[in-house]
Amino acid sequence: MQQSDLKKCAPDVELEVTIVDILDYVGESVRPIKEGYAVYAANHVICIGYRQQDAVNTEVTGYVTQTSHPGLAPHEVFLKLQQDISKWTLKCSCKAGTAKCKHIVACLLHIEKHPKLEYLSCTDVKQAWGMTKSRKPVPWRAKRIKDLCCVTQPYGLPCSVSNSQTEEEILSTSFNRILSGKNKCSKLLKMYTDII
Repeated sequence: MQQSDLKKCAPDVELEVTIVDILDYVGESVRPIKEGYAVYAANHVICIGYRQQDAVNTEVTGYVTQTSHPGLAPHEVFLKLQQDISKWTLKCSCKAGTAKCKHIVACLLHIEKHPKLEYLSCTDVKQAWGMTKSRKPVPWRAKRIKDLCCVTQPYGLPCSVSNSQTEEEILSTSFNRILSGKNKCSKLLKMYTDII
């Protein structure tokens, strides 16, 4: 069976994680709850879904934007959940090194608010094999307005107009087109904000 066929066949999973479960897991520490809620409220959980499920466990993978470095690769969160909270296995790739970091709490809060999770295939998560560092794409990195696909660059500038004035006019016009929603970049921006 092909991976794409498996994804079509894999039903969505509905997990039951309550706020009481999250508080019981975190314990007496208030900081992970406050910081985790701030991460969740800022829509930094950019992708979350389940990878495997059996009669006892559900394995969930989530990707959370780095708060201090949003242009770098997101943190990868691994959650192995089951009914008994004491048997949860939760890990995060962040430097905190604790199983109760804000990224894990943000993913748990996301599941609590949106219990229906889609299946994540190997093509939905990052590709680690066969790519050198120089070839790895960085889709989450911010771009300057003039580097967007919908910003047109002039081919021949009239001699009477200064380059800085023309560049400012081009950027202003392009930015207004993006905001007006009349080109493919604004459609991409709208799709991105709908996802978040």
